[in-house]
Amino acid sequence: MGSTKCTLRKEVKNEISKYIDNEFILEMTKELVNYIKTTHKVYIDDSSFDKNDKDSKVILKDNGPFNIYDYMYVKDFLYELSWEGSYVAEAKEIEDGNYPKGVSKFIPRKVIDDSDAEYKYVPADIATVLYKRVAEAMELKKGELYKNFKKRYNTEYLFDSVRWYKRSRDGKVYYDMDLEELDENKKIKLEEQIKAEIGNGYKTRWGSEVSSKVSSLDNKLLLDIYEEGCKLLGIPNEYSVEIVEVDNSYNEKMLTQLMVENCRDASKLSKGINRLKVKVVNSIDSKLDNLININIYKTEDHMKLFLSDAREMIFGYYKSVSLKGFNKALIDKEDKVKELIKRVATVENILYKDYLEENPKAPSIDDMEEFRECIPWICIKGLVWTSENIYIKNKVKDEIQDIIHDDPIDEYEKARSMKRHFILHIGDTNTGKTHASIERLMDAESGVYLAPLRLLALEIQDKLRSENISCSLLTGEEEDIVSYASHVSSTIEKLQLETEYDICVIDEAQMIADKQRGWAWTRAIIGVLAPEIHICMAPEAKDIVIKLIKDCKDTYEVIEHKRDTELIFEDKKFDLNKDVKKGDALVVFGKKKALAVSAQLLNNNIKTSIIYGSLPYSTRKKQFERFLNGETEVIVCTDAIGMGVNLPIKRIVFLETRKYDGISLRKLRVPEIKQIAGRAGRKGIYNKGYVTATTDINLIKDALTQKTKKIEKCYIGIPDSLLELDIDIVDALKTWSIAPTKGYYQKADVTTIIYLLNRLKALNIKASKSDMLKMATIPFEENNKTVMALWEEYCIMYSEGAVNLKKPRFKNIVNTKKELDELESYYKSLELNYSFGKNFNLMINNSYISMEKENTANKINELLLTNLLDHERVCIDCGKKLAWDYPSERCRFCKEKMQELKGERYNHSFRGFKKRSDFRPRRSGRRYF
Repeated sequence: MGSTKCTLRKEVKNEISKYIDNEFILEMTKELVNYIKTTHKVYIDDSSFDKNDKDSKVILKDNGPFNIYDYMYVKDFLYELSWEGSYVAEAKEIEDGNYPKGVSKFIPRKVIDDSDAEYKYVPADIATVLYKRVAEAMELKKGELYKNFKKRYNTEYLFDSVRWYKRSRDGKVYYDMDLEELDENKKIKLEEQIKAEIGNGYKTRWGSEVSSKVSSLDNKLLLDIYEEGCKLLGIPNEYSVEIVEVDNSYNEKMLTQLMVENCRDASKLSKGINRLKVKVVNSIDSKLDNLININIYKTEDHMKLFLSDAREMIFGYYKSVSLKGFNKALIDKEDKVKELIKRVATVENILYKDYLEENPKAPSIDDMEEFRECIPWICIKGLVWTSENIYIKNKVKDEIQDIIHDDPIDEYEKARSMKRHFILHIGDTNTGKTHASIERLMDAESGVYLAPLRLLALEIQDKLRSENISCSLLTGEEEDIVSYASHVSSTIEKLQLETEYDICVIDEAQMIADKQRGWAWTRAIIGVLAPEIHICMAPEAKDIVIKLIKDCKDTYEVIEHKRDTELIFEDKKFDLNKDVKKGDALVVFGKKKALAVSAQLLNNNIKTSIIYGSLPYSTRKKQFERFLNGETEVIVCTDAIGMGVNLPIKRIVFLETRKYDGISLRKLRVPEIKQIAGRAGRKGIYNKGYVTATTDINLIKDALTQKTKKIEKCYIGIPDSLLELDIDIVDALKTWSIAPTKGYYQKADVTTIIYLLNRLKALNIKASKSDMLKMATIPFEENNKTVMALWEEYCIMYSEGAVNLKKPRFKNIVNTKKELDELESYYKSLELNYSFGKNFNLMINNSYISMEKENTANKINELLLTNLLDHERVCIDCGKKLAWDYPSERCRFCKEKMQELKGERYNHSFRGFKKRSDFRPRRSGRRYF
């Protein structure tokens, strides 16, 4: 014996789901419109919320009405915060008194009473609110909708809704039933069974969550849904937006023909687009129809969204159509693909028409079509991208090539007409090269010293003045112009090429290989107007400098400088707590590490001078003086000490041998090690210099005896004639940077300059190309957010016609760690105020700037003297002192305890309140807490 069973057919289940979901979607669409029309956006202010007080509440503030142009998809809107939320009690983290004295740990416990609880506010997003409203509204309609669904019941529908089968008691299916075998009485009984099966299918779908029934809305444009909702509610659409339509213009027709004919060939270059996935191929007709018929609104976001999706389909198609297994399914779809290409051309034409209004000098579509290289890129990337990245660059390449001299020395005609003689001072660090050059400079009636750093320029100015030689100072950050001064001490970028001198000294010429600043050394060597020029350099720069001199047809002689003090490597691992000696310079890489090392030494009663890159020059000078005067025994420094600093250092100790160079953490290179290590053993004070390290001993030891690789290239800077080209300055710089150069010349890296110029564009700065370039090349620390913001403000002020600049402001900070950072930023802001005003001939309060800089430098110096221990490394849990290089923020004991309690903490925490929004990625700009 067996029983007759039935199961609802899959297509009927889908029909039921579609029927129910459609009704929920209609209700959800109306609720979306009502919410946008009646409710403002919200943001949460929890600044006065006390998590330990159950009566404390967060403040919900009105953030203005919704603007649906801000939301690309419906899901973006649903993820916004609503005016609703709830307060949740969680277990408080408390100290366990059983731990050893002085050691505290966080122990999770269950919430027993109010004293054990902490509270947090969990906001509800708009989806949570709307799903609840929709669920309540649909519950009222449930009976009516089911009654309407039942109207389609008839004998044919009922018996087509299920599949019948008969099975035995052991569960084996014998056969599908043939309904013709049944009599009418049996069918009537089976009808009730079918209706029950349909009812169960209806209940199952109705009982699922609202979010699953309206999920199809997620990836739809909000503008489409809002339009549909307004029609359902019978109200006007205040967000009505024009839809893209064919305009049948000449440009549109030409572009359409170009793209239809070339997209197939262009697909070979579309490396960023993959072939179509199998599931896309299986539904290719519906996906193409959707893209061909979808509303494209005349907003930039919507048009770009469409172009991205359409190009992915077009080029995915052409990459897949010839593949084995795909060909049969795709071969007859090309007509639809070409229809889609026509829509892409229509949108591209609209976008480019708007672009031409803002950029009237941009090429026409005809211009780009004539330049064959542009055609595939028009298909792949669009007209705007092709104009900026292909057409303009290649069109002006020849013009740029014309302004780049075959040999940069030809740019300096006056220097070529002068008979110049070079004295090359070649030797390693601390061999007396600069000393010999400066002695000769002091004998001259007029002269200029060109330094790599402002500190060195200041040092030479002081030296010349101490010999009663009048000397001006000229740097990017400050000037000290002495009337009728015979000498100038300058940073190398500030060399005045039009001024003639009797003698010029160029220091640290190996910097000619620096990709950002090397151009300044090249320019000085080939362009300075002086009959006698002294160049101080490391041995690796000798050959490239001699090549430059020979090409200038000048004469030269070489003076080799040797160390008088022997440099000895101590082949013994250094221990910071035991082996520090008077005269040591301890080298680390990073300000925080330098401060932490100094604090650790101070705990051992060892006073230090501190030198790092962001330290103001005035403070560095004060720190140097403390070491020179014997007030401190040791210097803790970064590689900022490596260049031109003359201090009585007996031993260089590398506490680190790796540095972060802006891209990665890497080992020190041989020239860097030699430059720093060479500071050990000051001539005339010590007979020997010593070098050691705490790690990578062989790296340091081997570098001291290795021969440094010769410099084979020298960098050249941006030619002034680049500004004369009738193209955007950024385009000109990009094209110039990739234009080929002859011989041993290489272009300076203009990445930072281009970044800053693009920032000016984003700020809508209106200024000449020369002013824009001047703004982007003013010396300031673009990585410092405070200084960067001030630079942007100054650029806006200048473009709007300001005659003087806003004074920088100092924020008073109680925390001494933050106060140090803030003082350093304030000092750099004062420098920017001066240099920006000087570059653009604005009114500058010199006395105020000088006084503020000096006061700030003194405050920084005072902090380093009195609050150094605030930078000591301690465990964030128990306060135990840590070594400066300890790899964790927690001591070993606290870290192990944290690991033990990690799982337990999660078990005891409140986990019952899980919301849809808890598992959703946060979108920038959408959350306010």
